[in-house]
Amino acid sequence: MTDTTQTTKRKMDVAVKLSILWMVVMFNMIYADILAFISAFITPGVIDELMNGYSGRVKLSQELLLISAFFIEIPIMMIFLSRILKHQVNRWANIIAGMLTLLFVVGGIETEPFFLFLAGIEVLVIMVIIWTAFKWKSPVSAPIAITSGATQT
Repeated sequence: MTDTTQTTKRKMDVAVKLSILWMVVMFNMIYADILAFISAFITPGVIDELMNGYSGRVKLSQELLLISAFFIEIPIMMIFLSRILKHQVNRWANIIAGMLTLLFVVGGIETEPFFLFLAGIEVLVIMVIIWTAFKWKSPVSAPIAITSGATQT
């Protein structure tokens, strides 16, 4: 029997929650890319297009790959940084990283149904990251205990 006067709501640390949300974004990005590779093999003409240096109407280049690597690195680093940065820096890092990643996801939208589905999940989770970081209140510091001068060991 459960006591109705007690709540069993478990409150997760915001930094941990943000880190986990960044993991969800990364897994969706990874699987979107894996499925895009598979799609390239089953869609006629795509391999030839890639071999000629194009993905759709986009000319592939080392510079474009470097820019993509930069944007992919943002959620990768935020998995770690969300757990170690101090509150105020962490909050702003998540908001800014979320906005940059959102631009990357929306800017790279493809038309395949699997990609639209996964990109939609990514956008939703990134919006949750931005909203969670935006409303994240500064933790209340515990009062400092004043001792009589004796040191504690």
